[in-house]
Amino acid sequence: MEERSPESRKWKWIALVVLVLPAAAGLWALASSTFGGSETLGPVRGLSLGFGPAQARERLRTAVPGSFRSTAIGEDFAIDWTPDGAATQMRAARMEFHLGQLVALRLTLSSDAPEAEGPDLELSEASVLTRERAPDGSVELTWLARSCPTHADEVRQRITQHR
Repeated sequence: MEERSPESRKWKWIALVVLVLPAAAGLWALASSTFGGSETLGPVRGLSLGFGPAQARERLRTAVPGSFRSTAIGEDFAIDWTPDGAATQMRAARMEFHLGQLVALRLTLSSDAPEAEGPDLELSEASVLTRERAPDGSVELTWLARSCPTHADEVRQRITQHR
């Protein structure tokens, strides 16, 4: 039996890596695009999931002045925004926090709000965004972090319901 030199074994491994790595990367890209993709959803109204409460309040873009109110939800909490006057495109907002990070955003929008446009379900590896159209023409936009244990059941339910 012929014994190979260390040099020929090295080139065999290099050739294997050169051939297998691109194929594996291609399969990963195909799986990502098929099952939700690795793209990041958002920001929505200036917010991104993971923001802290002060940053979320500061960054929430509204067309009219509004009032904020905090609500405890067990160990978590929410900050609700309501307009002080007549609502325009955004009628209400609820930002939910788990361990001090924004993990859920719920907006009530008029049908002419830019965020109201789009598919009923958007998925990424990190989050789920749904739009539900009401009979009065408003749109309920819900954006949830997929990694949050508090919202895990709701994430699964929304994916199943909107597929």
